[in-house]
Amino acid sequence: MKRILVAFGILGLALASCNPDKDMVEAVVVDTGDITSTGCGYLLRLNDSALLKPIDLPSAYHHNGLQVKIKYSFTGTKTTCDYGPKVYELVTISRVKRNK
Repeated sequence: MKRILVAFGILGLALASCNPDKDMVEAVVVDTGDITSTGCGYLLRLNDSALLKPIDLPSAYHHNGLQVKIKYSFTGTKTTCDYGPKVYELVTISRVKRNK
């Protein structure tokens, strides 16, 4: 009986630690307009209202207002444009998916 309980405990811990979304944060895609005109292209608005400029957001996510989950890292570079605060952190997206 103890072995069964231990086995279920280990299985439960293994399943709980396998959450692939644990390092992802929620964001909303913001279409600021054409980058060749007065816009910045696509930005990501985090829950704390911070705006990030992804280096490469896959085209499947180029929809204004789309709620996504992302895993990103800062590049250490900033960029400017004529939208909002005008200076944005450039980020590399390592994983993105639609937020249900």
